[in-house]
Amino acid sequence: MNFLERETRNRIQILPEYIANQIAAGEVVQRPESVVKELVENSLDAGATTIAIVIHKGGKQLIHIVDDGCGMSRDDLELSIRRHATSKIYTAEDLEQILTYGFRGEALASIAAVSNLEIRTRRSDDETGWRLISEPNKEPIVEPFATDKGTQVFVRNLFYNVPARRKFLKSDLTEFRYISDTLVKIALCRNDIRFVFYDEDSLIFDVQPASTRERIKDLLGDLIYESIIEVDFSYNDIRVWGFVGQPHLAKTTRGDQYLYLNGRNIRSKSLTYAVFLAYEHLLEKQANPFFLLHIELDPKRYDVNVHPQKYEVKFDDEKFIFNVVNMAVSNALSQHNLAPSVVLRPNVEPLEKIPSTTPPDSRKFQLVNKITGEVIERESKAFPQDFPKEFRPKFKYSAPINHKLVENLEKIYPPLAETTTKQIETEKKWKSIHQVHNKFIILEKPEGIAIIDQHAAHERILFEKFKRAFKQNEQISQPLLFPIPVQLDPVEFSALKEIQKDLEKIGFRFELFTNGSANLLAVPYDITNRDEVGIFKELIASFINKDTLGTSNAQEYLIATLSCKAAIKTGQSLSMEEMESLVAQLYECEIPYSCPHGRPVIIELSLDELDKIFCRIL
Repeated sequence: MNFLERETRNRIQILPEYIANQIAAGEVVQRPESVVKELVENSLDAGATTIAIVIHKGGKQLIHIVDDGCGMSRDDLELSIRRHATSKIYTAEDLEQILTYGFRGEALASIAAVSNLEIRTRRSDDETGWRLISEPNKEPIVEPFATDKGTQVFVRNLFYNVPARRKFLKSDLTEFRYISDTLVKIALCRNDIRFVFYDEDSLIFDVQPASTRERIKDLLGDLIYESIIEVDFSYNDIRVWGFVGQPHLAKTTRGDQYLYLNGRNIRSKSLTYAVFLAYEHLLEKQANPFFLLHIELDPKRYDVNVHPQKYEVKFDDEKFIFNVVNMAVSNALSQHNLAPSVVLRPNVEPLEKIPSTTPPDSRKFQLVNKITGEVIERESKAFPQDFPKEFRPKFKYSAPINHKLVENLEKIYPPLAETTTKQIETEKKWKSIHQVHNKFIILEKPEGIAIIDQHAAHERILFEKFKRAFKQNEQISQPLLFPIPVQLDPVEFSALKEIQKDLEKIGFRFELFTNGSANLLAVPYDITNRDEVGIFKELIASFINKDTLGTSNAQEYLIATLSCKAAIKTGQSLSMEEMESLVAQLYECEIPYSCPHGRPVIIELSLDELDKIFCRIL
């Protein structure tokens, strides 16, 4: 075809229907979990009292949903896989008061476009049922079929005709975990329904209708069940009810947070923060409280037609909803004597501000990796913007971890207790050492002072030790005197199977049981705070959070998390020998100036810098 022919030919054309369907399906069907969610929600809308879910190969090979709902007629069955075919809305006004789960009429059509789909269904009054068999780009077959009341849906070979999308699916265990997480969220909300979940021939859970509190016990375990506080608060036309956890249930990850709007699982950073604010003075900075909250609200006051999978909603007055949720949780905590106290401070005159002579970018300072010499710019939060540059100390700590250096470690550093006094005396380069507020260690050195964060320092030492053991398969386990039982929910159990080998390499030994529990048999030597189960479950939760965020190196993420959890804590008093041992080991590290998460460990100030800060010299 020559240039003239290309220029004169029409450029715009209508896509073939089978291609358009594949593109549209990607909005609704992102992975097997999306299929399970849509089909289970259809079963709930059909009035089912029992729903069974069976998956094979993480849902890639087979997803089988069985319900005892109302079923469909032949005509309804034939229409069900057409785009925008729905029984939930009839007029534009219906969009303003949606209380059903599926209303767009896209789920079955999207699934049919990317899989081999079979539907078997029968209404209670019909003598015989019907079966529909559908393949992409082919006319569906509808035929009489003997089946029980309700509907069965078989989704086989998901994305077999869209290899680009199938290629980006994750491992069977990971896809299984996504499905488990979604089913747990649905089952926690619809405690009036029996849910049965199988992974091939393995029963994951079978929960009978029960109260919300009992459903929490069945799915999340006794620890959470015994440590939750009831919430029930109404204001105007809004009701917020459910449960929040006592402060000791808080985690560094956000796995155990469930939010529902009129029975629909939603995501909302704003409302999650409203819950966190109620705990503001009860939790550590990075902790996330447990909560399972239902919000009941007039459907005209929000729009669920924002996200293809209906996870996100838009409120007419989000600030008002935020305040009501915050009040609901605050009131529940105060009734259990957990309300944060208000501390009145005496009137103090503010310090006089020093006139600013610094350029607009003066908040930037240099990070210097003393090992590699690498210099990068970071934003400083340590000083106000108008603090004069000439009075600022130089922060000398490393850039982010140089992984090649860590991999070339030549030895495992011994625990604190194993460092001898003789070693310390020959290696230390300080005149005196002091602990301040059970948090920082101050070194007096010939050239100035060094301030060390004791938790971050021990975290760096343990990280390099565990990393070395992981790379070289060295044994760093200590057996427990008695096995410790660990209760796991379905999501934690599936995640644990994924990282079992990685955890064994860093010192954990455990056995798994078919009922979804585990026995902890051995832990790494350096876990000294006697919270073996807590650290073990935090590692699992961190991996789940890591996978959700897409962090690249799962093994290193686990090692960094273990180092943080096993390290000595802020507020822990140290003896002189422990401080000297800690500092000696820190200065032996390949990268002593930052912790595995990139936070500073050491801040060094020379005598000249101290003199400048106190205006002794210009």
